[in-house]
Amino acid sequence: MKRILTLILLIIIAVKFLIGCKYDVAEPMWDKEFNGAPIPNITQVIPDRASPGVNTITIKGENLEVNGTTVYFDNIIAEMISVSPTEIVVRRPNLVTEGCYIKVVPNQALVVAKHGPYKIDKVIERYGSFLENLSLSAIAVDKNENIYVIETASRSIVKVTPNGAKSIVGKASRAPTDAKFGPNGKLYLCGNNRSIDMIDVNTGEVKDWTRLPAGKAVKFGDFDQNGYFYTGGTRTDLVIVAPNLSVDNAGVYSADEILAVRVFNNNVYIASRKSGTQEPVKIWKHPIISPGKLGDRVLVFDFSTNSEFSSRLVRNIAFSLDGKMFIATDSQNPILILDLSKNKIDYFYKGIIPPYCKQFHWGMENYLYLITGDTQAGQEWTVYRVDMGMKSAPYFGS
Repeated sequence: MKRILTLILLIIIAVKFLIGCKYDVAEPMWDKEFNGAPIPNITQVIPDRASPGVNTITIKGENLEVNGTTVYFDNIIAEMISVSPTEIVVRRPNLVTEGCYIKVVPNQALVVAKHGPYKIDKVIERYGSFLENLSLSAIAVDKNENIYVIETASRSIVKVTPNGAKSIVGKASRAPTDAKFGPNGKLYLCGNNRSIDMIDVNTGEVKDWTRLPAGKAVKFGDFDQNGYFYTGGTRTDLVIVAPNLSVDNAGVYSADEILAVRVFNNNVYIASRKSGTQEPVKIWKHPIISPGKLGDRVLVFDFSTNSEFSSRLVRNIAFSLDGKMFIATDSQNPILILDLSKNKIDYFYKGIIPPYCKQFHWGMENYLYLITGDTQAGQEWTVYRVDMGMKSAPYFGS
């Protein structure tokens, strides 16, 4: 009996000890309140459709950026220009769709913000059936939106009408570097030579329009509203050819290589760099103070101020009707847009336009026609038509 009472007493003591103990273990996760990353939400996309001319897209919302974010248009990753919790700006993606879904995916979120369907219009297409992969040298557009493309080796002038009909209308005397229509409806070709060809595109007749003085082998040019032709090349200075074929010089580019000439809004714009160097290009303008007479030059843009574009070789310049400058460069992502009012330069349709633009010409309305190609880089030679989503500033010769 004594042993039994002792055993019962020991059991009672053990039970009391166990009841009084507190286990030192972690609290189960399911007992804690979950504090996840903030849930992203898209409230607005500007513009509400990526029509032609839209270069960037703005996504507005809440909690859009938390320790890293990726933006998708369907399964295409968009390049982000700027990002914050309430706003993301991306480049137009290389996508054509009647209705994709925009997805903002923060790296640490369990929920994806989604918006759609979102329409993205087509902005570029091959044009003119240039399928032979032949080197092309210059392009021009007349007032009826016929394009004229000159093949380098054969020097054939190929006409393509708006309905796609294709024909050879003549042959240049040399491979041209630039082509412009004059006020008389004739096509003028510069070809790094003293002589400038004049072609009647209706008859195919080719003539020497003028023969410049020795040392004036010009490459690029443009007409003003009074019929003066501004042209230049390497160490030629800017040559001014009057309607009566008398010649004058601007007097400030004699040591330069002129890369592009464009007349816009009563100014002559020049892209140039010091001859024989790889210096960054500068773009200048001269006011036209009277027919054939230019004022002092003014610096418009210096490529050396932008390291991303400082090595670019400029091939041509054009203007929209509202004054934005578009610059052709012989590079990857070849078309740049320069907002003169803000002195801000950026890509235009980055990742959409093929590389190595050799020449372009903006037609009478929204279409820009450009030659792309590069034999050394294995880039196919062809012509593209780009819907700019805005009207061109007119060429006075067209």
